[in-house]
Amino acid sequence: MVTLMAALMLVLAACGGNNGNNGANNGASGGNKENASANAGTASDAPKSEWPSVLRIGSLPMEDGEMSRNADQFATDLGEYLGIKVETFEGEDYNMMIEAMRSGKIDMTTYGPFGYIIAVERSGAKLLAAMNNGPGSEGTSVIIVPKDSPAQTVQDLKGKNFLFADPASTTGHLYPRATLMKLLNVKNDEIPKFFSNVSFSGGHDKSLLAIANGDADGAATCSQCIEIIVGAGLIKAEDVRVIAESDPIPGGGALAYRDGLPQDLVDKMREFALSYAEKNPAYFEGMGAKGFFPAEDSDFDGVREVAEMLEMSPEEMLK
Repeated sequence: MVTLMAALMLVLAACGGNNGNNGANNGASGGNKENASANAGTASDAPKSEWPSVLRIGSLPMEDGEMSRNADQFATDLGEYLGIKVETFEGEDYNMMIEAMRSGKIDMTTYGPFGYIIAVERSGAKLLAAMNNGPGSEGTSVIIVPKDSPAQTVQDLKGKNFLFADPASTTGHLYPRATLMKLLNVKNDEIPKFFSNVSFSGGHDKSLLAIANGDADGAATCSQCIEIIVGAGLIKAEDVRVIAESDPIPGGGALAYRDGLPQDLVDKMREFALSYAEKNPAYFEGMGAKGFFPAEDSDFDGVREVAEMLEMSPEEMLK
């Protein structure tokens, strides 16, 4: 679980500050930041003739600088392990990360579960590992309101303004949208009519800040995100209140790579990811996870089923 992605890249959804329709138009046009040099100390002796000279990792901007520093450290450590240069590319939202992978401008990034299944369809993304708390661990999305809100149930938000996180966010859009349909007994296209206004904040952190500051009446976020943002010192736990929760969400945050990378490089990247919790446990502590774990594409079939239930195409979810 946990939008790039990222640094809350995966759970903070989603994933930049702009609506999803900006991502594909803006493309992956800038912001490359070099993070790692070619230190071959722990790299294997496997042939590297077909390896790229630079590996680029996509990440998403976060309000908390510590999370960005963690993303930079991951890139540095990966570069040292592989013995090649690794750079980070900062995108605005999941849509930009999907387009950047499709066009070959990034080689690896972390998507939320729904962002991942779109990236598979659109960009040919391949699953490297999943970030979560290990086999059998599942998270949820929650509907939150300001601490002093009179709302006790989602029905009490009728006629109010509501925030989703990012169009491609599993915990900040897909699952909470399905939860609202269930609890309000409405169809998908009736949700905007129930509220006075429905919009996207650009990320879980931004939704939580809006609720904490009283700038929105209700919002959707991931269950771990409250603890993460509280831990980052951006809000206080008592600033928000949960009034509804989704069904468990399978999968977890998906660490994915672009199709076409040499298999021996992919093997080393997976080897690094699966052992990274031992090297840098603090990287995962800030994201509500215990590490990267082996995963299969089929682990995300439950997310695909919810997407089908909403009867929304990727284009509709990202617009």
